Amino acid sequence: MLFLLARLKLSKLQEHEANALCSRIEDWTELTCLAQDTFVLPLVYHHLSRLSPPSLPQNQMAQLRSQCLMSVAQNLGIAAEQKRLVHELLVPLDVPYLFFKGPALAARYYDDPGMRCCGDIDLLVPRSRMPDLLAAALQSGYQPSDPPWLTSDRTALDFAVGRQSVINILTPAGIEVEVHCQLDKQAALYDTEALLAARETLQAGDTTLHVMPTNELFVYLCLHNTRHYWSHLHWLVDLDALQRHPDFNLTAVYACARKRGLTSTVDASLELNSALANPDLDEAIDKLSRQGRELYQACLTTLQGGLEAELTLRRKRPAPSLPSTGKLPVTIGSGVVYGDGYNPFDPATLTMPAAPCHQAGNGSITSRTPAGSCAA
Repeated sequence: MLFLLARLKLSKLQEHEANALCSRIEDWTELTCLAQDTFVLPLVYHHLSRLSPPSLPQNQMAQLRSQCLMSVAQNLGIAAEQKRLVHELLVPLDVPYLFFKGPALAARYYDDPGMRCCGDIDLLVPRSRMPDLLAAALQSGYQPSDPPWLTSDRTALDFAVGRQSVINILTPAGIEVEVHCQLDKQAALYDTEALLAARETLQAGDTTLHVMPTNELFVYLCLHNTRHYWSHLHWLVDLDALQRHPDFNLTAVYACARKRGLTSTVDASLELNSALANPDLDEAIDKLSRQGRELYQACLTTLQGGLEAELTLRRKRPAPSLPSTGKLPVTIGSGVVYGDGYNPFDPATLTMPAAPCHQAGNGSITSRTPAGSCAA
């Protein structure tokens, strides 16, 4: 159900299948928790409110609506903090920057930005300007998050920036800002200065934001999401949103992918996205390539097992060797997910122990059942 609803619009066939699946849902609270855990709650409510399935009790719909409104308010609050960051720090300091993912992505590609769940703000700036930005932020009421000992002292800032490529700070409203000086931690795929030189502008109300070009962003999202095993369903919605945008050009996407040695990543991501949108999921999975099937299995594993499952898969990655292209491969299980020389996966590394569905005292899902045992 959640795979099917993880897109901005539903076709008639998708609506028909969604209604059929609704009749099989026995625990709507479980579905709500899963939707919240995988960051698609507002979109799920949007679709279900349109479908109005008879099997969905009114009290559950009301609860879903209430949680949706809280989520949308949080998303819009994060977007407001992003604008505040621009007006109070980035523009006055004349720091070259671009935003990627999160509220900037929502503002550009979603008709209703509040539908896109956000947890933090991702910001890319030159390494040489990070100390200036962080000093001003810490002197303006921002708090250090990672490293927690960070102060506005220039020596401490220079040390921190030289030690790690991402510094996390909290806005006065408590929103996490990840300040990056390179887009890719391996530092082999993306050059920060080149990315900043190619940035585009986005008008969000009274604020001008700098963002990544659509085609470059699409390739990066495929890379990022594959590295995290597609463990959040709002990443599927992002791919759907970008492909619907007038700026999207598949030929240009593959030109970017070839430049970075990520064509296999884009292929697998598109294949996964298409399969999960198919009302006949079983048939779609049967037709997946081996690479697409392994990506699906990894996705299902992390969605069922949460962060613990993702970390388990990460620990099973082999140490990547540098290919002749100079591009660092990303791995799932014991094989390469992408890179122009694809190595098969070991399916055994993608299997997690079965665990029953149950909720912790706070209502969060602490474990998942094997595929197919919960209709949600």
